[in-house]
Amino acid sequence: MKIYKNILSIVVILLLLSSCNDWLDVVQEGTVPTEEIDYTNISQMYGPVSGVYANARQNMSRWEMWPLLNVRGDDVTKGGNSEADQAGFLDVENFNYDAVKDFWALEESWKGLYQIVFTTYNNEVLLNRYRENITQESDLQLALQYEAEIKFHRALAYFFISNLWGDIPLIDPEDVNYGYPFRFSLDSVRKLIHSELDFCITNLPAEQTEHRGAATKWSAMALKAKLALYQGDYATTESLTSEIIRDAGIQLTTEYYQLFKIPGKLAPESLYEFQFTDFESGDGQQVYGGAWFQHQGPQNNPAPISGWGFMLLKSEYINFLNDRGESTRWDVAVLESGTTSPAGDEISLFEPSYLDIKAHYNGKAYTPSSQMTPGRVDYGSNNNIRLLRYADVLLMNAEARVRTSGDAATPLNEVRARAMLDPIAAPTLEDILNERKAEFSVEWGNRFHDLVRTDQAATELPGFVKGEHEFLPIPVAQEDLNPNLTEPVVE
Repeated sequence: MKIYKNILSIVVILLLLSSCNDWLDVVQEGTVPTEEIDYTNISQMYGPVSGVYANARQNMSRWEMWPLLNVRGDDVTKGGNSEADQAGFLDVENFNYDAVKDFWALEESWKGLYQIVFTTYNNEVLLNRYRENITQESDLQLALQYEAEIKFHRALAYFFISNLWGDIPLIDPEDVNYGYPFRFSLDSVRKLIHSELDFCITNLPAEQTEHRGAATKWSAMALKAKLALYQGDYATTESLTSEIIRDAGIQLTTEYYQLFKIPGKLAPESLYEFQFTDFESGDGQQVYGGAWFQHQGPQNNPAPISGWGFMLLKSEYINFLNDRGESTRWDVAVLESGTTSPAGDEISLFEPSYLDIKAHYNGKAYTPSSQMTPGRVDYGSNNNIRLLRYADVLLMNAEARVRTSGDAATPLNEVRARAMLDPIAAPTLEDILNERKAEFSVEWGNRFHDLVRTDQAATELPGFVKGEHEFLPIPVAQEDLNPNLTEPVVE
């Protein structure tokens, strides 16, 4: 099935809203005026849903958010030409938060994530206009599914906003101008996310046949399990991940090296990913992840394997992989400068002055030139960005089980076997956390959040102070636009 047969091919329809308040300045204009839409044509009801997918894909692939999510862990440093190149990311990495309140990357990431939230509420309004004209029960059920697909992305956006900033504003959909919302406590935000995901689990299908790669029941369950893990609710994490393992019929991708490359797009292991395409054409329009890929590409390398040299693996992480004998994972996670990749691309040597080793790039952002459509020269062109993976489900299940005296060996060793590592008969919590460290390098801030939630951050991360550095400061520009952001949180 060609990729343009899936959700990418649907016309994007976004609600045109004007707001008298500019505290976020992110309400996106649509491509089709709402007065031109025929809401009696139920066959077009997926349009608002497709608009949410497009908006989430665009805003979750912002390159500036990627370092914010990842550089606070112990696996990666910001990289770049020098320490002064986008120095704000280095301040984030070193937990110098006072210096980044006016950092442009915080502002743009905040706006981008909230734009997803806005779009979900706006496009629910459009969906409900179709719903008013439904006469068939089957279409009513389909509308519930579509509503769940929209809510999934709202939960996803709030998940990342709250992971980055903690106590955050919750948008009131009844306020058409969105007002000047107060911040709500992290617990309140997480309760809302759980509620949205419960609706999704009830109303999303187990398999998306018409729109391949769209969110499923398993996507929502995996995200809910992850949120519960962050909260220390191991019983919920165990229950949800066990159901996925038992009933979803998913297996780990056997060709591990290809998992993050073109052959791995929409692999069975992938529970959700952001989709891009060049429409199998060497020129013309493409839906491209752009700077998300480019900023992680090799410095001073010829196109198409060329980028800005950011997101370099730390020597501590390189040593960690080597000490574990991680040859299989190495090829997946590491693109080493001064070598030829297993796929045959020569990677120019880059020895940045600010590191004690040569550059090792994020291998999960690498698309071999041999897999790219002839004529395309953009790093990562035609590749997807993976978000939720079955390997995470297995390791969340293993951790929850080891904490509740269950069988942690089976799910853990399934992941280890794929990495060509020997099984562990009686794994400890440390074994599982080390497996997570090896498996999820430079993926959505997983490592930083694992260290925080297990109370290891102050020990493992130089400069981290418990109670001060779990969350980034709200951008000063947003506080200027919305004075309620500086007021006490609402419980």
